[in-house]
Amino acid sequence: MECPRLLPSTHLALLIFLIPLTLAADLFFDFRCISQPGNYTPNSPYQANLNSIFSQLISPNTDFNYGFYNLSAGENPDQVYSTALCRGDRTQDVCMSCLNETIARLKQNCPMNKEAIGWHENCTVRYANRNMFGEMEYTPQSPKPSTGENASNPDQFNQALDQLLSNLSATVVTFASLQLVTYN
Repeated sequence: MECPRLLPSTHLALLIFLIPLTLAADLFFDFRCISQPGNYTPNSPYQANLNSIFSQLISPNTDFNYGFYNLSAGENPDQVYSTALCRGDRTQDVCMSCLNETIARLKQNCPMNKEAIGWHENCTVRYANRNMFGEMEYTPQSPKPSTGENASNPDQFNQALDQLLSNLSATVVTFASLQLVTYN
């Protein structure tokens, strides 16, 4: 018995219904709007400086610099600091596209916040009204639960992980020893 075929209009209706659902469910994007420093006012010098940084980040004229960006604009108290980082295995075009999308989503989700961060699958964008360059920061963080499957053999996985971390530790110790030798 032959299966009935769906009419082309039914296919079109399914596509129209499914496309917005897949675009809206971006599992790789997350953001934090930091409220502690407060908000800026519309059309303020802070907003102009922030927009200047955003323009520089997505400009094809900005040096790609291996996908790392460290920019500031303006003078205190309206100075804006920004960092952006793209995955190292992505092209400049993919990086620029990701930065553009992340900036748009930060503008949408964190309007007027003086500090925010957006994480995407291919890049991260952060801006603040304070100098954060060269500072180790532990917040804000964005833990994501794993959507993948568990290891099929947890003992083998843990053994491989232990070996990897041991090798990494040995490499760090060796590198640190070499640094001490070169400075002495």
